[in-house]
Amino acid sequence: MKKILVLICYNLALWGLLGFFATLLLGFLSCCANLSANVFYGSLIVFAVIGIAASSYCVARGCKKTME
Repeated sequence: MKKILVLICYNLALWGLLGFFATLLLGFLSCCANLSANVFYGSLIVFAVIGIAASSYCVARGCKKTME
């Protein structure tokens, strides 16, 4: 159980850090390219969904290895 918690925290922290940098980059690009707020927030939501899905997949794969 402890390994699963460590995997969850590691993956979410990694995606959180990447999300911070993605927010800065997308904010800069949307400001310079005059993109609407809908495009900015939509791209952040897509990035968050990808991060959650990747974290879930990696944790599930890590849990399979510990169960065997």
